[in-house]
Order: sequence, then C-alpha cells, then structure tokens
Amino acid sequence: MGYKTRSEYEKETSKQESDFPKLGAPAERALAHAGYVKLIQLTKITEADLSRLHGMGPNALGRLREALALKGLSFAGSNGAEKPTKKKSASPVSRTDKVDEFMETLVHPFKAEVQTLRQIILGVNKNIVEEVKWKAPSFSYRGEYLVTFNLWETKRIHLVFHNPMIASVKSKLLEGDYKDRRMAYFTDRKDIQAKKSAFEKILKDLIKLQEA
Repeated sequence: MGYKTRSEYEKETSKQESDFPKLGAPAERALAHAGYVKLIQLTKITEADLSRLHGMGPNALGRLREALALKGLSFAGSNGAEKPTKKKSASPVSRTDKVDEFMETLVHPFKAEVQTLRQIILGVNKNIVEEVKWKAPSFSYRGEYLVTFNLWETKRIHLVFHNPMIASVKSKLLEGDYKDRRMAYFTDRKDIQAKKSAFEKILKDLIKLQEA
C-alpha cells in the first residue's frame, strides 16, 4: 500500500523487519551499531553525518539515498551545510540495449511481469525512451522522467511515477499524496491485464500534461 503521511509510514515500518536495501557487511554493521534498522530513521540524520560512520562507503550511501527516494523520503537537511543538487534530467536517447542486458541478468520473482509492463509502457507512445536508473528499468518522455520500477520490493511489482505533474493525474491505481510522485502496484500478470487500460491512461495523461 502507499503511505499518505510520514507518520503512517513510520507506524507501519515499526512492525516490520529492516527495510534497508542490500548493503555490504561493513555498512550493515555500521548501521546496526549506530542503532539504525529502518529507512525512516535515516530521515533524521544528514547524509554527511551518516557517511562518517566507519564502514559506510559511497556505494552504500547511494543505495540508501535511492531507497529513501523510492519511499518519498530523504536524508535530513543540513541547515545549509550541503548544497542542493541540481535535478538530473532523463536521457533523451533510448538505451534499450542496456535495459535488455539488465533484464537478461535480472533475478527477481516478478521478472516476467516486469517485462510485460515494460512492453506496455513503451507501447503507449513511440517517443517514450528507456534506460537503467536506480538499478531498474526507467522510462521518460522528451527528457522528463515518467516512471521507474522499484525492484528492491519483491512481494509485488512496484512502480514509482517520479514526475511532479503526476500529482495532477487522477486514477485509482495511483497511491500516496507525495508532492512530486505517486506509486502503482501490481500483484501478478492477471492483475496487470485487469489494470492495463487504467495504467496506460495514467501515462497518456502524464504525457499530455508535459506537452501542454
């Protein structure tokens, strides 16, 4: 399910095991020794402070940063000590070759469903391009991101619409009320087929907003 507020997310994750992405042993030990077991806890520490933990390297920080973003979260602010990074635009060139290579080696319980959704997305508009982002297939239109898979989740298919205009798209498939993103979930291939038309409409409506 999506979480409408941070407090809802914190309440739910408090009942679960660690929701960190796969990290190296040194980084996992560093987090454990510092008392961090949930992503939500990292919203109370700056990335700079976390990087000072012994065993916390740039690769682990990158994975944690991406995992937070997929939940609509981020590291704590630094009171101006760190400069905000400029938003990176999507590539206007399709990297289907790289996505094909990625899919060939992907180990995921919903690999077939990811491939099905990939083809549905590309079929919505000939100008949709794809690349690998957040270690998953990602799709954009004219330099602006549309949607990216969250492959760290393995109990269902999780898609992240990380485009500010998605907030103006109305659909029962979209979950969450984040400022600049929405989530969509599918349970299996049958569920994908049942929601296909609604899913395609979300993409078409988002593209229309970008063209307006």
